[in-house]
Amino acid sequence: MPPATKILLVDDDATVLDLVRETLEGCGYTIDTVTNSQDALARVQAGGYSMIILDLLLPDMNGFILAQEIRRIDPSLSDRILFISGILFGQSTVDHLGSVGAGFLSKPFQLESLIEAVDKIAKRRVA
Repeated sequence: MPPATKILLVDDDATVLDLVRETLEGCGYTIDTVTNSQDALARVQAGGYSMIILDLLLPDMNGFILAQEIRRIDPSLSDRILFISGILFGQSTVDHLGSVGAGFLSKPFQLESLIEAVDKIAKRRVA
């Protein structure tokens, strides 16, 4: 993993933010966290992120719409958005999420699954 792998984590659940941040920082990633779409957009605008981990249910904006805005601001992040959600989706929706981003993890997810997904995206970034 390159030392400059910086990830923006967007989720309104403080427990998720803390757990994911601590886990990924322990793997050597740099993690910034925000709890709403406006802060996320400001951070993306400032630049420097290798990927985004994005909750689909935020209090101020649907995660799909936020992902579209992120892609508009920084097209290089188009295939580097890992969606997470506590909503149970059917397989066709999960497949679609994977096709429009880097993938999808359903909450609660295993930390090993999170690390594996992030490592895969990080390797793709340097490939």
